[in-house]
Amino acid sequence: MHAWSPFMQVYRKKYPWVQLAGHQGSFKPGGYYGTVLKKSSEYEQEALRKLMTDEMKPFVPEFKRIVTQEDGTYVEMQDLLRDFDKPAVMDIKMGTRTYLEEELIKANLKPTLRKDMYEKMIAVDRNEPTEEEHAQKAITKPRYMQWRENISSSATLGFRIEGIKKTGTEHPKKNFKNTKTREQVKECLREFIGGNEVIR
Repeated sequence: MHAWSPFMQVYRKKYPWVQLAGHQGSFKPGGYYGTVLKKSSEYEQEALRKLMTDEMKPFVPEFKRIVTQEDGTYVEMQDLLRDFDKPAVMDIKMGTRTYLEEELIKANLKPTLRKDMYEKMIAVDRNEPTEEEHAQKAITKPRYMQWRENISSSATLGFRIEGIKKTGTEHPKKNFKNTKTREQVKECLREFIGGNEVIR
């Protein structure tokens, strides 16, 4: 059986828990069986609330409540994997732009250089950073995110594949940074669903 979810991190619970992408530590078990807590922003909270009265409601996790803890504010939502014993999971990042306008404005006013994002960039393409970026061995977050959108299918198709964990495999696949064309994406989807004609 296949399920679409952002989870692929092993966690102790009575049913499988996986977290495939996202910031480690941003998820916790929820207060009820079959729920998770996800650290979130006001924008995400508002989006989830609106989806509960939208025609997309059957296709998204059910919004439960807002939970405030010492380390931040969380959304409690339905765990889409609660009814699966051996889930096959694909993480997809939606949107042609994966950063907020305010992040871009903030970066232009007060740039914060990130060495970790420079390392991620050169791991894919050592020729992408400018001479200045190579010299400082760091880039800003918006610079990295804009580059990621342009080398993937985000800019052209409005989404990109971040990772896949298939049933029966021990480790997830995350080498999709250069998966850009429609045919490349279709091939990934075909591989993910295998010969399941119902899903196809």
